[in-house]
Amino acid sequence: MVECARIVTEGVHMKKRMCIIGFGRMGKRCLRLFRDGFDIEVISRRDIENELREMGASQSRDAKESLSAADAVFLAVPVEAINLWVEQINQYAREDCLIIDCCTARLAAEKELSKIRRKRFGLPELGVGVTPVLGKPDELISEYLDGKGVRLQPASPEDYDRESTAAGIAHFIGMALDLHLGERERAELENSPAGFYLLQLIEHLKSNSPSTYKEI
Repeated sequence: MVECARIVTEGVHMKKRMCIIGFGRMGKRCLRLFRDGFDIEVISRRDIENELREMGASQSRDAKESLSAADAVFLAVPVEAINLWVEQINQYAREDCLIIDCCTARLAAEKELSKIRRKRFGLPELGVGVTPVLGKPDELISEYLDGKGVRLQPASPEDYDRESTAAGIAHFIGMALDLHLGERERAELENSPAGFYLLQLIEHLKSNSPSTYKEI
């Protein structure tokens, strides 16, 4: 009976722990993708405890403790915030902790990500189907994602930035319009089907990836 209880207890603790830093669009995607295989804790400045509870996760009370307990850390912050977390990851994350990032501006991100002294790789896109992966992915993570229908395809930062140029141009156009359209122009656009669609497109681009929108 004691032996059976010990085995059951060990089974409970076999589920690995993931710490997600940031809870924007990509942070939420990460949670939905990995929650079946990981106990997930999220680091966020916002009070999202109730939302996380409904999604089967919890909010970190202490970033240092969360980093030190994690088997994997998913970095879902804008490029300009990466340097703020690199030092903490190097200081508090375990030596065998796996670091995953979702930065879309790869060449800019690599300047800071290269300072992380842990095994790491990037998943700039999260979704079913072929997904580019930057660096060498962890075998267990690869198997887990494969079971979710996510097939990883190796890519270099240069390749990814080159292939995502069209998306970058779309964000650039959206940003330019958003910055230079006055209230009068916006009001005029709202009165035509094409103009209203254009305004919706601008808002979609902004909400789709705020960090990329600012970086471009």
